[in-house]
Amino acid sequence: MKHFLYFVACLLIGFYACSSPTTVNLDSQSILNLTEGIWRGVLNIGNDTNPLEIPFNFEVVNDQKIVIHNGDEHIEVTDINYNEKNNSFSIKMPVFGSEFKLVNHQNRWEGEWYNYNKKDYKIPFEAINNTPERFQSTGTSTEVIALEKRWKVTFSPNTENSYPAIGLFNILENGKATGTFLTQTGDYRYLEGALNGKELKLSCFDGAHAFLFKATLQDDGSLKGDFWSGNHWHEPWVAVPDETFELVPMNQLTYLKEGYDKLAFRFPTINGDTISLEDERFQGKPTIVQITGTWCPNCMDETRFLVDVHKKYQHKGLEIIAIDYEVVNDFNTFQKNATRIKKHLGIEYPIVFGGPAKKSEAVKTLPMLNHIMSYPTAIFIDKNGVIKEIHTGFSGPGTGDLYQEYVDKTIALVEKMLAE
Repeated sequence: MKHFLYFVACLLIGFYACSSPTTVNLDSQSILNLTEGIWRGVLNIGNDTNPLEIPFNFEVVNDQKIVIHNGDEHIEVTDINYNEKNNSFSIKMPVFGSEFKLVNHQNRWEGEWYNYNKKDYKIPFEAINNTPERFQSTGTSTEVIALEKRWKVTFSPNTENSYPAIGLFNILENGKATGTFLTQTGDYRYLEGALNGKELKLSCFDGAHAFLFKATLQDDGSLKGDFWSGNHWHEPWVAVPDETFELVPMNQLTYLKEGYDKLAFRFPTINGDTISLEDERFQGKPTIVQITGTWCPNCMDETRFLVDVHKKYQHKGLEIIAIDYEVVNDFNTFQKNATRIKKHLGIEYPIVFGGPAKKSEAVKTLPMLNHIMSYPTAIFIDKNGVIKEIHTGFSGPGTGDLYQEYVDKTIALVEKMLAE
């Protein structure tokens, strides 16, 4: 009996010694007990001598759901996992391959944000509960200055890398600000912040990009400021009010090179078979070819629009193909990311793997195009295989009236191709 009890004791000790920390998806009984309410999160992109942070607000609804706010955009996050051993937890962002790894101190979180679309990329993160202000006021003035709504913007002015944009800003009576910037290759989506005195600050976090814009209103009525994208990009920008400034039309930037008369490709699908415009299913049908990437927020805005277009017009014969270019040039990565996007956005048209996302490499897979200038790019092909238009970039819903203008013109183009 003594030997038997000794054996059982050793067995139990061995069992508990070999047990790994329990990681469970949060449920209503979780001991994590996330503090509900509005939080202020900050990504720290500065250093000890030059502190700088990209702030955003989010709401902890319960242990199963967090909602990130960027102006009119609300991003629901439900993939939350907790490690009971060290009071840590992770928050996996939907759609994009990024994740927060955090330690919970009830009313304060600390840890890091990892963007897996970039090699060894992480940014320190912390969050404080019951802090609704995105940008904390630094001045004493309560006067809200009137700011024009539409601006001619130049990023990296007076350099060879200079490029134009349209700035769209909306200032409310309490000084809260929303807006975006539309460039030739797309927009910076939903920005939120404040106008405090002459200081304009805007930011966003959507799971893929973390943006910070700062500017000071000058005596001559112009804006002078800086733009940060995560901890890897910084450039200056200037702006002047201009209601009439326009960018080069998106249908004049990408085109077929001389010697080519149509688009042609054959790429693998998620399932491993291949698709070509020469396949029988596309013969005699108008087709939209979307050049996209699962890492690209602008592409997701365009995809949501195309999903609606496909649902409305597929019964009339419209086809759509998405060519996905990945940061990690790997078919298995494509399968995983494209499957996630397909499910999350309700995509019913095929997604194929084009190759690496680097534009100079991606265009080699479509050598008939002069370049791939932007993700996204949409190519509109009629029933006879003739390219009717190529749209470089996308004016997303964050651009307001410009988005509606794009929607109206694109729907008209689709209906024209169907009627021909």
